Amino acid sequence: MNGSTIAAIATPLGRGGIGIIRISGDRALSIALSIFKPRSLPCSKTSSCRFPLDQIISHHLYYGNIVQPDTQAVLDEVLLAYMKAPHSYTREDVVEIQAHSGHAVLKAILNVVLQSGAELAGPGEFTRRAFLNGRIDLTQAEAVIDVINSKTEKALESAASHLAGGYKQHVEQLRATMRDILVRIEASIDFPDEVEELQLLSVYPQLQASVLEPILSLIQQYEDCHVVRDGYRISIIGRPNIGKSSLMNWLVKKDRSIVTDIPGTTRDVVEEAVIFRGIPVNFSDTAGVHITKNTVELLGIEKTYERIHDSDLILLLLDASVSDYELENQLLEMTGNIPVILVFNKIDLAANHDNIVENKIFSAFPSVAISVKEQIHMEALVDLIVKKILEKTQGEEPVGFIPNLRQARAFEKAAGYIRQAMDGIQQMRPFEVIAMDIRDAIGCIDEISGARATDEILDHIFNSFCIGK
Repeated sequence: MNGSTIAAIATPLGRGGIGIIRISGDRALSIALSIFKPRSLPCSKTSSCRFPLDQIISHHLYYGNIVQPDTQAVLDEVLLAYMKAPHSYTREDVVEIQAHSGHAVLKAILNVVLQSGAELAGPGEFTRRAFLNGRIDLTQAEAVIDVINSKTEKALESAASHLAGGYKQHVEQLRATMRDILVRIEASIDFPDEVEELQLLSVYPQLQASVLEPILSLIQQYEDCHVVRDGYRISIIGRPNIGKSSLMNWLVKKDRSIVTDIPGTTRDVVEEAVIFRGIPVNFSDTAGVHITKNTVELLGIEKTYERIHDSDLILLLLDASVSDYELENQLLEMTGNIPVILVFNKIDLAANHDNIVENKIFSAFPSVAISVKEQIHMEALVDLIVKKILEKTQGEEPVGFIPNLRQARAFEKAAGYIRQAMDGIQQMRPFEVIAMDIRDAIGCIDEISGARATDEILDHIFNSFCIGK
C-alpha cells in the first residue's frame, strides 16, 4: 500500500439496475466531486458547479450527474455516497458512485475517475487495505471471498460467521492461552530467583486441554466439513476412450470435455463445479490411464494419479463389453480408503447386460451398469452418487468454525510444535527448548490471523479476489 487513491468497478459487468464505482484513499472525495454535479445546486451549463468539500456529510447519499471534467457533458445520473475514514470498508476515505449498470457507462465513469487522479485497483486491493489498516484480520479477509463464492446456505452461514469476527476471536483466545503459558515459562528462565518455580508437569494438562485439543478439533472440522466450503470432489477415472468425457458432459449438463473416438483426447484434468441435487460438487474428468511413451500423455496420467488422492469419491469407468480388468484392479489399489463406485459403461454393446454386474462385479464396491450413449440406467448412477455424497455430508451441519485449507495446514504445524513441547515436558528437557516450541506454535497461529503473514501469502489470498472487492 503506497498511499495512492484507487478506484474500480465494484459490481459485475453486465446490464442491470445498479452498477457501483468504488474509490478509496486520501483523494477519494476530491476526485469524486471534481466530476460530480449535484442536482440540488443552481448551475449554468458552463459552470463546473462543484459541491463544496466541507458541506459533504459522511454516510449520506447525494443525487446528481457525473460529467466529463473538460466538457461538462453528462455521462449518467447517479447517487454518490461518501464514507469518511475510519468508518469505511478500507478505513480510508471511500466514495461509491451508484450509476446505471451497463458496461459502457460504468467504463466511462471509471475512465474519468482515473483521469482525475485515481489509480486502477488490483484484485482484492480494497479488502487488502481493510486488512492492512486493521479493520479485519486475515481470516475475515478470506471470509469475504467465501461469502461471495458460497453455493449453499451452509457455506454462507459458515462464511458469515467468520466475517463477523467469531472465528477471529476464537483464534485470538487460542493464541492468548499459548502466550500466557509461554510468559510463565520465560519468566522462570529470566528470573529464576524472583519467580516461583514453575512446575512444568502442571503445564502439560493445560497444553493438552486448552491448546492441543482445540487445535485438533479445528483440523477435524476442516476434514469433516470441507464439503460445505469447497464442494464435494468427484473424479472420473478409467482407460482411454471408455466414455469418461461423455459421462462428465452428461453429469454437468454441458459440453465441458472434448468427446472423440480418438483415445487419449483428454490429456489434462477438466473440472466443472455444479450444484448437484442441491449439493455443491466439483467434477473432474481425468486423462485415460494406459501404458504410453508419449510425454504429454504421461503428464496427464500423472495428474490423474494426483487427483485420485484429492477426491472424496471416485467413479471408475469400466467397459462392460470386455472381460479383462487387470488395469482397473491396479487403479482400485491406488484409491486407498477413498470411496469408489464402479461404473460399467457400454452395456448396449454387452451380450447380456442384465447380468453384467453380477458376472463382473468387484464385490467390495458399489456398482451400476449404464450406457452413456444410449442413456441407459443414468438415473440409477445419479441415485448412487447422491447416496455416497449423503453418507459423507449428512449430519455435517457446520458446528463451530470451519478452517480453510491454508488455515488447516497452519493448525497442523502448530499442533506438531505443541506435541513437541509436551514431549519435552515429559522428558524434562530445558525450559528454553520447550519455550521455543511454544513460540513456534504461536507463529503458526499468527500466520492464520495475518499477524505474521508474508507478502507471498497475502498476494496468493488477495489475487483470488475480483477487481473491485
